[in-house]
Amino acid sequence: MATNNLQENLKKYFYSGVGLAAHTAEVVQKSVNELVKKGKVSEADGKKLVGDAIKKVEARRPEIEAKYNEAVHKFVKLSASEVSKLQKRIEKLEGQLKVKGASAPKPKAAAKPAAKATPKKRIRNRSKAAAKPAAPSASAE
Repeated sequence: MATNNLQENLKKYFYSGVGLAAHTAEVVQKSVNELVKKGKVSEADGKKLVGDAIKKVEARRPEIEAKYNEAVHKFVKLSASEVSKLQKRIEKLEGQLKVKGASAPKPKAAAKPAAKATPKKRIRNRSKAAAKPAAPSASAE
């Protein structure tokens, strides 16, 4: 599709060039007609000038068309080779994805959410007497 779009744009530019050449011929014709009216150029010389200008434009037309066709064909050929390269690259990458997909471990089940941590109780400093172990009593012996 991109090739067709570019090709259409190239055609538009080409035809714009042809239109420009035609417009130039018209401008030359009008200019020569003005010169003839002012008497600066004879009518015969004016016709000759216009005829020569048109012949020069027409003589170059096949050359311009050939250059246009050459440019279009080079682009289309280049584009086709680029498309081929990209297709091969895509196939290679798809193959790599399949290989990685087959050897990749299955995803683990979702882990259970962790239980809420309960705050640790603080042990308050007790009196020193309570902290010391009780001495064995004599009556226990």
